[in-house]
Amino acid sequence: MHYSLQLHGNLDIDAYPVLTRRAEQLGFADLTIHDVLLRRPVWPVLCDVARASEQLLIGPNVTHPHLQHPAVIAANIAHLDELSGGRAVVGIGRGSLYEIVGRTLPRGYESLAEAVAVIRALLRGETAGIDGETFSLAPNQAFTFGEPRDVPVFLGVYGRKGAELAGQIADGVRSAAQWDPAWMTQFRGWLAESAERAGRDPDSVELTVENWTYLHPDRDLARTAARRLLCNFLPYLGTMLEFYKIPDQEVDAARAVTLDGQLDRVDEISDSTVDRFMAAGDADDLRRGLDNWEAAGFSTVSFSGALGPDTDLALDMIGAEIERRTTNNTTNTTTNTGEANS
Repeated sequence: MHYSLQLHGNLDIDAYPVLTRRAEQLGFADLTIHDVLLRRPVWPVLCDVARASEQLLIGPNVTHPHLQHPAVIAANIAHLDELSGGRAVVGIGRGSLYEIVGRTLPRGYESLAEAVAVIRALLRGETAGIDGETFSLAPNQAFTFGEPRDVPVFLGVYGRKGAELAGQIADGVRSAAQWDPAWMTQFRGWLAESAERAGRDPDSVELTVENWTYLHPDRDLARTAARRLLCNFLPYLGTMLEFYKIPDQEVDAARAVTLDGQLDRVDEISDSTVDRFMAAGDADDLRRGLDNWEAAGFSTVSFSGALGPDTDLALDMIGAEIERRTTNNTTNTTTNTGEANS
């Protein structure tokens, strides 16, 4: 399996270079930064990450064209790709928490496709222009710095319409809030069907399943805190709530906790709901969850968030499990090769 790390913008400012170097030592394939309102802005943090790493792919996961124009996103990505020596990736999504700034979640995915077109045109130095309904780019426009570059673009989507768009245009998909393989097994089928209709190889669209992570050797501590964290996002999970039959009472409780400060309702979030969306608990919980993904045929998992009450400790827990699994796979491969040659 391949492993990715998504950090959020609520850590100490000096933590990012330290965690970046540790992630590279532990064998993570990439390190991305969550772009969300009221947290650290992704672009300066990503520059810190770029300077602290040599091999990791890096980028925003995901950033939102409805909060900054795709031309601005493209300029930042071009700068990051140059700074990192060609290691940038860019994740695009519709975003969340718009009510904080008095707006609503943009409907549909047409504007997301237009945003990707604008970003790619500017990065590649294509000057024909983009005439979109939401996002446009005048003809004969180009950056005044750097060289043309081709940066992988992935979409942060988890519904059927998002899968259909990703299959047509994206280099990859990163779906948040995934710790139970059931939903993503269905999503994987939608993505493959869309890619095939577009004349693409489904395997060319990399699918990463991303969980919100909260780990600690004290399982009860981790699980209790995970409930509170999940309240921030649970009301925004759309069709997954219906798919997993999440009770309305739990969704209402999550809103009450987040918007009204009714912390006494955190306990209404059930264990089963936590386990749908979060890698929460101790090392055994982590191992069982990764076993489930591997058994379901998924190959890339991303861990997201502060990772636990002690970020360094949680990262070491993930790293130890990665090492264990890598060692076991190497041993099994060697044994199988030896048996084949005997």
